[in-house]
Amino acid sequence: MVEIRRLETDDLPQLQRMHVIVFNFRRDFSKEEENEPDPLDHPAHWAWGAFEGKKLLAGIWEIEFLMRFDGHDVKMSGIGGVGTLPEARKGGYVRRIFEKMLPEAYEKGVLFSSLAPFSHDFYRKFGYEICCARNNISIPANCLSIIKPYGQFILVHPGDDTSLLAEVHSEYIKNINHGVNRDYWSDNRAWKNFTRQDPYASGSFIYLWKDETGKPKSYIKYQDKTEEGEHQMSISEFAFSDIKGMYGAFGLVSGLSAQFENLKWAMPVFIDPFDFIGDAWSVEQKIKPKDMTRIINIKTALELMRSPPDCEGQYIIEVNDENITANSGKYLVQFGSRGSKVSSTSKNADIQCDIPALSQLVTGYRSLENALYSRQKGLTVNGNLEILKRVFTERPQHLTEYF
Repeated sequence: MVEIRRLETDDLPQLQRMHVIVFNFRRDFSKEEENEPDPLDHPAHWAWGAFEGKKLLAGIWEIEFLMRFDGHDVKMSGIGGVGTLPEARKGGYVRRIFEKMLPEAYEKGVLFSSLAPFSHDFYRKFGYEICCARNNISIPANCLSIIKPYGQFILVHPGDDTSLLAEVHSEYIKNINHGVNRDYWSDNRAWKNFTRQDPYASGSFIYLWKDETGKPKSYIKYQDKTEEGEHQMSISEFAFSDIKGMYGAFGLVSGLSAQFENLKWAMPVFIDPFDFIGDAWSVEQKIKPKDMTRIINIKTALELMRSPPDCEGQYIIEVNDENITANSGKYLVQFGSRGSKVSSTSKNADIQCDIPALSQLVTGYRSLENALYSRQKGLTVNGNLEILKRVFTERPQHLTEYF
């Protein structure tokens, strides 16, 4: 008999070994078992497993985050490490984990769930849809020499005070949906993880930038990568409080342009890389779908979603959620200067959505006008179109964590 449950500490070695098998990497467990557990590792209860007796057949990490959504901090579960042992494939174990995990997330007050998929169609079965994209850019580093360095750059080492990094990051994500609040985890664990690599041994460098008044405005984390014998500056994270901070940090790229062939960055799509240099022919870019998100609690999300400015109105939305039955129904949403009020109704709906389509609209990944071009069949508008177009608008997105 198969049991679906959260993991306990003694179960973690099985999950780790399963990940080695399904994700094709290597790890010497014999040495690790002699040492104390890493205090920066995730706690066991953040993982789910399908067990037959004491044997783990499939597992999932459900990592607790606090993310930004239209000016609010809300609970988000980050799904990662989804895998099944080869001998247990096609047994539906991952589906059974999701069937138990999603309703529990609803009961615990989680508002959204996000993941990086191996297959978009696979996760659409559980209500997830593409809600974040990245623009993979490459720019010859010498093209950025027009941005002259000024201010102060400070190299951050493991164990350094991270409060100024946190100050910049909090300002950066303030008005960006999916931005993750790193102060949510206890004991500063998120920032300790972020700064744990020795830059000289790893080639991963973090520089904090302060303007001429000494105010921290941005930071940039990059990896020195070698491709075909050429050094590439690969940005893994870039946060800035304003435009001054962004171009201030770019001064580091300018100062190091003789050392690197190209600047590479999987950047958020709300920034235009053609602004960085004069002659934009040198910019190479490719938009890639990055993360999928699904709404966990529809009523609360509709209440917290940004209302149209200087406008009062209402609409009725009908939703069917096959995984969280408490979400299914018709909602009357009344909005105005004091926010939104959401209640159940039996009246005819202005708009009908499945969970994937609604997740895109509510998070602001795409506008209603744009969503109506989709070949997916989970969205129907019956009326009240002008109000709905003002409600469901595109907003900046950036899921700032990898998991």
